[in-house]
Amino acid sequence: MNSIINDLLSKGKEGLWWDFKQKFHNNMAAMVHDILCMANVIHNGNRYIAFGISDSLEVVGLNDSDKKYTQADIITALRRLSFSEDNIPNIQLEFLQFNEAKLAILTIFNEPLKPYYLTKEYSYQGKSIRAGVVYSRTNDANTPLDSCANPIDVRKMWRERFGLNLKAPDRFSILLEDAKCWDYDGISQAFYSNDPDFTIEIGSVEHEGGNYWWQNLYFENTRQFDYHLKYKNRIIKTLPVVNYYNEGLTIPFPSIEFITYPEAQDGLNAEFYCEIYYYKKGTIEYSLFQHIRKSEVHCDTYQTLSTPITTQLKPPIIKLPFFIINSDSELNELSKK
Repeated sequence: MNSIINDLLSKGKEGLWWDFKQKFHNNMAAMVHDILCMANVIHNGNRYIAFGISDSLEVVGLNDSDKKYTQADIITALRRLSFSEDNIPNIQLEFLQFNEAKLAILTIFNEPLKPYYLTKEYSYQGKSIRAGVVYSRTNDANTPLDSCANPIDVRKMWRERFGLNLKAPDRFSILLEDAKCWDYDGISQAFYSNDPDFTIEIGSVEHEGGNYWWQNLYFENTRQFDYHLKYKNRIIKTLPVVNYYNEGLTIPFPSIEFITYPEAQDGLNAEFYCEIYYYKKGTIEYSLFQHIRKSEVHCDTYQTLSTPITTQLKPPIIKLPFFIINSDSELNELSKK
C-alpha cells in the first residue's frame, strides 16, 4: 500500500479514480456518497481514497482524536442500504504507517456491476442520497448529491454491466456466470437464451483417470472431456472438464502450481514436494466453474462456490481441497506458505 500512496502522490493532484481526505468523514452519508461515486467511475482498475492527506497533498496523518472507521463499520453501513439488485460496492480499508504518519486507504474494487445506486433514499445528518440516482465523478469532482451522473457515462456503465463493450471471448466469461439463462438440450448442446450466437458444445469422453491423485480414487476415476465455447458456431475457447459420474460432480480442470524441492532453486523454501490446485477469479476457467456449479442446483447455497469442492446433489464422499484465489499475488503468498 505504501507504493500505491507514493504513486498517487506523484501525480500531484486528485483525479478520476483517486482522492485524498485529511480526515475521515464525520457523516456516513458523505462516506457512502464518495464510495458510490468512485464505484461508478469509468476506469479499468481499482479506485482509492487516502485518508490523512490534505487537499494540498501534504501528508498530515490521522490524529487519535479524529473520527475513525473500521472496515466492518463501512461494510455494515453499506449492507443496511437498499442497493439495486443487492449489488454492494466491494471495499477494503487498510491502515498503514507512511513516513511516520498514520494513514488509511480505502480501496473500491473495480467490478462489472455498474451502475451502483440505491432503490430507497438514505438520509443522515442533513445529507441525502436519492433513490434511483446514479452518482459518479468527472475528472476530480464527485457528482453533487442534488445532481446525477453524465448520461453518456451512465450508458457506458450499462454497456459494461452487460459486457457489450467486450470482445466475444471476454463477454463469454460474463455470460457463463449467468447460468440460469442457458438452455441445454439434455445431451451435449446449450445456447445462451438472451443471445443464441453464444453456444456450448460438450465433447465425448476422451479418457478415464489421469496423472493426479484426485483423478484416480479407489472408488472412482474421473472422466475427462471438453467444453467447446462457441460464438456464431466458431470455437473461441476449449476447456477440459472432469466428471465423477457416480458422485455427480463436474468441474473444469483446475490450474496447477508446483511447489518443488529446495534443490530446484525456484526461490521457494519447500522441504517437500506438493501441488496446489486452484481456480483464479476473473478467468474464463473460473467462470465455467461458476457456470457448472450454478447449473447443478435450482438455488445457490454456501456450498456452490466454496471449498472444499463437493457434490451439491447428495451427501458427498469426495472432497477436493482446491483453492479459489483472487490474484497472482495471493497465489504467490500461498506458495510461500
